[in-house]
Amino acid sequence: MDLEEMTLDNTYPDKENGKSGFDLIVAADVLVYFGSVSKLLKTFAQISSKDARLLFTTEQTSEEEAPLGWRLLPSGRFAHTKRHVVEAAQEAGYTLVLYREIVPRMERGQPVQGHLFGFVWGEQGMREAGVGEL
Repeated sequence: MDLEEMTLDNTYPDKENGKSGFDLIVAADVLVYFGSVSKLLKTFAQISSKDARLLFTTEQTSEEEAPLGWRLLPSGRFAHTKRHVVEAAQEAGYTLVLYREIVPRMERGQPVQGHLFGFVWGEQGMREAGVGEL
């Protein structure tokens, strides 16, 4: 199934039994196969339950190297700027609650520079980030 085409109906069969979505979505070394992550993060939001957690990694690039917020690397993977990811997540209703610069893997003996993002969807994320009362 295409990650960008996921819905609660086609991925979460217990929806009719009162379940409202996924509580946790983890994607380690997955978003490197997407250019813009905007549509994907909106899809994740649609299949998330209230106050769901989203944790994922991306490869790192700079604003100068990637004016669109992402760029295709010689490896065939995409790298993303922190700003692109955070803005796309906010548009989808997520609030950033964790961020680290990391090395998600080694490639040809060299460290790959990356980001680790943690978001919460909905009101809980806003409280955890200190955004204020809703």
